[in-house]
Amino acid sequence: MSPLFRPLSADHLDAMLAVEQAAHTHPWSRNLLADSFGERYFTGSLWLSASQRQEPEQLLGYFIADRILDESTLMNICVSPAWQGQGLGRQLMAHYLRLCEQQGLTQLWLEVRSSNTSAQALYQSCGYAECGRRRHYYRTDTGFEDAVLMNQVLMNK
Repeated sequence: MSPLFRPLSADHLDAMLAVEQAAHTHPWSRNLLADSFGERYFTGSLWLSASQRQEPEQLLGYFIADRILDESTLMNICVSPAWQGQGLGRQLMAHYLRLCEQQGLTQLWLEVRSSNTSAQALYQSCGYAECGRRRHYYRTDTGFEDAVLMNQVLMNK
């Protein structure tokens, strides 16, 4: 299987929302996803092409990021639960980092749930380091949990 990379558009909202709701305990709303398109944002996604299956194309995962000056924040990254554990999150991260380099972005940021240690390990393996915490940042079923703030600096080549 060779997934296809491409940017997202508002036409993909239904597919994004389906993946978002399946993958997260507290998913983004359709409105929040829709607000993530515009000049300030850039996206990437992985699709299983129709030629690889007998069904229509399928969204496997995506990311949403913003950019301001030379900084980017990875706002959301999501892989469909049926496709998790196959390296797609790593592929999406590599694609995100390539796009950041191509755009000359040097300061990269993200926040991740303190309980999501597998995501933290992925981000660390991609060059991020913990640089702080946001106390009680994410809602949980029983209250709130901290966000781990991570960053990395890309050198201009």
